Amino acid sequence: MSTSAPRSVGSSLISRRTVLGAAALTPIAAFLAACSSTGSSGTASAKLTSQLNIYTWPDYFSDKDLAAYAKKYGVTPKISTYTDNNTLFTKLNSAAGAGYDIVVPSSSWIKQISDKGLLEELDLDRFNLKNLDQSLLNRNYDPHNKYSIPKDWGLLGVVYDPDAVGGEIKTWQDFFDAGAKSGASGRIRMTSAAEETVGPALWVQGKDWNTKKIADIQGTEDFLTTFAKHVKTFSAFDPNALKSGAIVMAQANQAAARNAILLNPKLKWVVPGPTSELWVDSFSIAKGAPDVERAYEFLKYQLTPTVQVNETVYLGYPASLNGLRDKLPSNVKESDLIFGGPDVDFDKLTSFIVNPDTYPTFQDIQNKVQAAAGA
Repeated sequence: MSTSAPRSVGSSLISRRTVLGAAALTPIAAFLAACSSTGSSGTASAKLTSQLNIYTWPDYFSDKDLAAYAKKYGVTPKISTYTDNNTLFTKLNSAAGAGYDIVVPSSSWIKQISDKGLLEELDLDRFNLKNLDQSLLNRNYDPHNKYSIPKDWGLLGVVYDPDAVGGEIKTWQDFFDAGAKSGASGRIRMTSAAEETVGPALWVQGKDWNTKKIADIQGTEDFLTTFAKHVKTFSAFDPNALKSGAIVMAQANQAAARNAILLNPKLKWVVPGPTSELWVDSFSIAKGAPDVERAYEFLKYQLTPTVQVNETVYLGYPASLNGLRDKLPSNVKESDLIFGGPDVDFDKLTSFIVNPDTYPTFQDIQNKVQAAAGA
């Protein structure tokens, strides 16, 4: 793939950030049943085999790097895919989840998956963690990286047409205020991820989206269902819609926003205050992995600097390599946007953690907001 080319606009990778999306994907009852059931078990082998089984997002490794790994180690990874974390969790928590070596959960789900005993504890001495961006380590969803090593990361922000929305957006309150204006109303895209709908409404109230107070979460319902009339769609991000003006303001991650800006340079991107989301997709080893040794081998290969640079160029999301920005090829367009832009303050970003006690309330509000929007 050309280093100057944006990722395919219709790819599953771009749309996959609706990780906790519409209830039709995985009903709440199924989620709660999975939370209360017993996970798969097994004893990991220390013997190298001729097979490596990876369960991951679609199109989440470059073919070039997979081929280079296969040539070096004589093993071609067998890759199976899912399109949301709920599917990953549910499958690992069933007999059908046996046989995977490596999985790639998002930060929001790592605690839920590890609490069910579905991930191996990692031997961190086998990795050179000094090569990684230290701000991505030891975060609240996996203290001390007991179960995960960061693969790549993204942000929740807003890409918008400043002319249509009537000025700059700096905060989530600005986002909601702009959405109610005539230039933007009816031309807004929000995600179908419940936490990415409810979260901003909590943030403008100065509240934590990881709150355990269900009343706080429920307190966003009237505000969001009233705002819903301004929203056109909760569907997968489409940069062509922002190019044409059918959408003038959209929640998005920075890779999706970069695609839109490459098509329409007048668009702007912002990570609104007072806080927003940092999500991290991570490498983990499945509990009972048939070949733990082969899994470590692959992960060490993926974390080498050359591969991390290649994967960043391919995906449009930044890998976890320390100093990555300075290592990218000079012909990568809008490379600054890959990292969220120059004004991102990582100290003000938070990561969502799925809590089975509160998550159904998030999803209930999401369902009501989408119903109110007629989308």
